[in-house]
Amino acid sequence: MLILGVILGLVGPFATFDYFAPVPRIAYWIGMVFVGYGAGMFGGGVMVNTINQKWKSPNVWLVILASGVGSGIPVSIVVYVANAAILGDWDIKGFSGLMTVVYCILISICVAALHVLFLRESRPSAPKSIDILARLQIQNRGPLLYLSMQDHYVNVVTSRGQELLLMRMSDAIKEAEGVDGLKIHRSHWVAVNGIKRVERQNSNYLIEMLDGQKLPISRGQVQAAKDAGIIT
Repeated sequence: MLILGVILGLVGPFATFDYFAPVPRIAYWIGMVFVGYGAGMFGGGVMVNTINQKWKSPNVWLVILASGVGSGIPVSIVVYVANAAILGDWDIKGFSGLMTVVYCILISICVAALHVLFLRESRPSAPKSIDILARLQIQNRGPLLYLSMQDHYVNVVTSRGQELLLMRMSDAIKEAEGVDGLKIHRSHWVAVNGIKRVERQNSNYLIEMLDGQKLPISRGQVQAAKDAGIIT
């Protein structure tokens, strides 16, 4: 936005080249870009949120159009008010009449299209909800480390604590879907990111977890652990 403000200040569009000296003109446009962007983000955000509440999967072009209109109107208001406050003139050459609103809406639609069509692809997607973590008390919710069967309970261990849940191991593993992990024993399931190291004791393997707990790999799961890269 700073670079854009400087470029506009040097070019002096909308007759601002005639109204300002170079330095004030650059300052004017930097301020207009920042304030206008903030007003546009607010207005466009309100419109997009309204659409998302009414339609679960709105058409992308509808989102772009709504965002552009929602952004362009408050931006045009900013333009009028700024000109009146700075220059004391509500009808400035290049900004007059309905065309100011039209220009602002068209520019906002272009900016919205760039955001929606290009920038959204580079944004990290929201982390997938892990069902079993939703069962835990809030203070125990964190990255999942491992699941261990204890009688009729499953001990769910995270980086922030542990909690016993009355459920079957198979159901607990299903609810851990979304976490890269492996069942290493009929009583234990581990998250790959929760593993500290793997120890070998004769023909047996033990996995040391990040919390210091050591869990055995059953002989029937050794090959699966090797295929998963846990055992090298």
